[in-house]
Amino acid sequence: MNEAAPTLELFDDREYVYKKFLPKINHIKTDFPPINEWDIPSTIKDLSYLTHSDYRYYGKFPSVVAGQLLEQYKPPTSKHYVLDNFCGSGTTLVEAKLRGIDSYGLDISWLSMIASNVKANVISTSEVRTCLSDLISWFENNKELYTAPDDNFVQKWFSNEAARDLKVIQTFIFNLPSSDVKDFLLVAYIGIVRRVSKAYDGEVRPHINKDKKQREVISAFSKKVSDMCVDHDLFNQSVNKETKAEAVLGDNLNLPERFNDKHCHLVISHPPYLNSFNYAPVFSLEFYWGDVFEEQYSQGNKKVYKQEMKAHPANESITEKYFNHLKKCYEETYKIQEKGAYLAVVIGDCTRKGELIPVVDKTIEIVESIGYSLHELNYRTTHYGLGKYAYKHRADYHGAHEEKRDGIIVFKK
Repeated sequence: MNEAAPTLELFDDREYVYKKFLPKINHIKTDFPPINEWDIPSTIKDLSYLTHSDYRYYGKFPSVVAGQLLEQYKPPTSKHYVLDNFCGSGTTLVEAKLRGIDSYGLDISWLSMIASNVKANVISTSEVRTCLSDLISWFENNKELYTAPDDNFVQKWFSNEAARDLKVIQTFIFNLPSSDVKDFLLVAYIGIVRRVSKAYDGEVRPHINKDKKQREVISAFSKKVSDMCVDHDLFNQSVNKETKAEAVLGDNLNLPERFNDKHCHLVISHPPYLNSFNYAPVFSLEFYWGDVFEEQYSQGNKKVYKQEMKAHPANESITEKYFNHLKKCYEETYKIQEKGAYLAVVIGDCTRKGELIPVVDKTIEIVESIGYSLHELNYRTTHYGLGKYAYKHRADYHGAHEEKRDGIIVFKK
């Protein structure tokens, strides 16, 4: 438990790891507005450096997309900051912190909020390791006093032993006083729920895997905490603790008053992709075991995550509501930004019943109608077919429509 912390010498030539995997940019059209192709040939493992690997978030966008935007559109003064209004698991906040840029995130899910805050901030790993040791000892001495929750949901998704052990760890963490260490352990705990369940680890929406080998809960949890500590030891050495990085619980259709200060230089926005999935069902196992914590972290405003932006299925009603949501949330960002500030929307086209829905073009139309002007249009290419963090040809990510695009659209107020 007292192993030496790794050092930055693990990085080749002490090169900043977050700059090693930036997109390769090909300029397709150089006159205004420029059109570029961002190629991301790196593997998922490459892009999970430092704390990006702390929390598996389905639908997360590659860390280097946020990184490239932050490299290109740096705040003009120390008073300015970056806002991610669909912050997910805090990818933008981590990348901003690494560059010494103040950042804020907003999400309607309290799990996203807590995961983002843990990933993007300096936390004492020595205190975490000490608390983990206490937890393991308490677990071994008390586990026989507990039983698995007796409900159909638990019986469907978890073995009795796994459910009991999750309950024991949950109780220990719940009774800890509020602190960064508690938050850290909670993220690790939520992070192993899918692993110790009967569900496939890799599928987005939970499905029973009859052939899955069940993992011992306490060993899975201990390993997760230890792995996160290694990530944070390196992260802590890589950042300035004083750089702000804070995720808050909120609705991007009504931005908190705190952001109405005209200091938001850049909004990085990564909405759920139309016809992809809705997050509440995807994280149903995590929300179940996190339920006892929700009141504390949501200030009593429970279940707001169920009011999430719906992206699936892309029927006519949901598609219309989807684009209306985009319009309203970017009207909100327009209100808080000064002239000359930027909005970067990471979004992709989709298909419905075999027909293309040109989400990228529609988003440009919507955002320009608000008052922003198109500043730069980038198409993302990746290589998922090769097991890499990208699409085969200009985000032709299902291989059926060459015109299907994945865009990083930059607007200027």
